[in-house]
Amino acid sequence: MDDFSKFNGEGTVLRKAQMREVAILQEVDKICKKHDIKYWIDFGTLLGAVRHGGFIPWDDDLDISMLSSDYQHFMEVAPKELPEWLFLQNKQTDPSYRRTICKVRDLNSLFIERHEDFMSPYKKGIFIDIFEVVEYPKVSRKTVKFLSKWAKKTDQFFNVPQYINAKNIVAGITFPFMLLLINVLWGILKIRKSNNLGFRLEHNPYNSFIAKDKIFPLSEIEFEGIKFSAPNDYDAVLKSYYKDYMKLPKEEDRWIHSKFIYFNE
Repeated sequence: MDDFSKFNGEGTVLRKAQMREVAILQEVDKICKKHDIKYWIDFGTLLGAVRHGGFIPWDDDLDISMLSSDYQHFMEVAPKELPEWLFLQNKQTDPSYRRTICKVRDLNSLFIERHEDFMSPYKKGIFIDIFEVVEYPKVSRKTVKFLSKWAKKTDQFFNVPQYINAKNIVAGITFPFMLLLINVLWGILKIRKSNNLGFRLEHNPYNSFIAKDKIFPLSEIEFEGIKFSAPNDYDAVLKSYYKDYMKLPKEEDRWIHSKFIYFNE
């Protein structure tokens, strides 16, 4: 069996960050149970639970997903319910935060991702990501891939600082029209109802969608010795993301999201 202790052995900064993320998730879980909000661990967090019984050893983030209705409910109650050491971060609660993915941040740490710098004024503590899941129309994966590609490009352009050059000036003129076109096309496609769920186009890293009955009714899975909500058919979900998900990636592909982690306590 492979020894992964070089990544997240006890006492390492990465391991401390991982366990802080588990503590954040426990607080989120309490709120969700209190208000009957459904969520499930997702992406690499779900993969880690299945393949490693917890975090992927070299992973430094934690992802959960919610249906849009539950997501909106959580946005309403979380600011009042989270303990003082946690902060719900979105464009409304932290105007200098430009990304569209909601996070729950630990205020007693500093976590700088690869695309970030130290000078940005928004809060940058250790976090978990919360992804909004929406109903998908009857559409091909090829169409989702195309629309998602451009949705991601426009989202990144408008929410990440850009250099001033000829290419970005052209993008600044054309991307608003591209975004409008994507929204119009997606609205038309939604006329064709389906039983599929997926992520908002700009947040769909694997250009995937999956049948609702693969997610619901939710089950439980052990993650770092604690049971959390998980998709009903995690095998189908993980295959839709990663194909042969039990196969370990090559050494050079085992990377983390952060470039700096610091704890205040």
